[in-house]
Amino acid sequence: MFKFHIGHTGITWGYSAGEAEQAVKDVAELGYEAYETFGSVILDYADKPGGFGAVLGRYGIPMSAAYCPTRFYDPADAEADIEQIMRWAKAARGLGVSTIVLQAGGRKEQPYTEYPAMAQVLNEIGRRAKEFGLFTAIHPHTGTLIETRAEIDAVLMAVDPDLVGFAPDTGQIQKGGADAADTLETYKTLIRHVHLKDYGGGRETGYVGYEPIGSGVVDIPRIMATLEEVNFQGWVMVELDGTRSAPRPPREAAAMSKRYLASLLGDKATWLNRGN
Repeated sequence: MFKFHIGHTGITWGYSAGEAEQAVKDVAELGYEAYETFGSVILDYADKPGGFGAVLGRYGIPMSAAYCPTRFYDPADAEADIEQIMRWAKAARGLGVSTIVLQAGGRKEQPYTEYPAMAQVLNEIGRRAKEFGLFTAIHPHTGTLIETRAEIDAVLMAVDPDLVGFAPDTGQIQKGGADAADTLETYKTLIRHVHLKDYGGGRETGYVGYEPIGSGVVDIPRIMATLEEVNFQGWVMVELDGTRSAPRPPREAAAMSKRYLASLLGDKATWLNRGN
């Protein structure tokens, strides 16, 4: 029987190494099955005894992926980004990670037209990562060069699917003006990794417009049905962007999302009856 494998990312607690251990502890104790953080956080632990692996080991939870943003705007000037991602990727590989989640650089005022050339850079990252056993996947994000549905289409139609997959973020896609469920349906065979967050429909939420799963406008049941249809074998990582104005503690928000998903998925989730 098909089973969903569901984890939680760390950004609900914060974006730096300082919040990471509390995030790992809460995620594990709630019964989520994996944790995800930034490549930079992993490297920040490099000089600590046991590195980030020691934190994961203390709470008995694995890493699902490493999140690796790029900054390049001109594809011809991307080598520094490629080298940085390779440093993060090698550190993540030592923690058992199999997927590198790639974010594009930031938007500027002028229209961007270099998606074919960007795709070649992403292919090169994918090629280098594949040499030491990792797969890469593109993550759409508001405020970046891959935000709208047209931009998602442009880059996914240009990359080599043997090197680069799709790592949709349901809330980011919805906030970027597209229908998240429809986007995942269109590219369902390319999906490698998922960030699952809800979106408040434009209202202020204390989470940069996002919501715990089941509290917003994203069609979560349809998305999960699409993943089930293709027998998705990767990680579904619950996520909610934490801010100082968040209306509840991070652990409470993560528990809300888990309760909704447990009710929706029943015994289709491997975490059934685990955690609080």
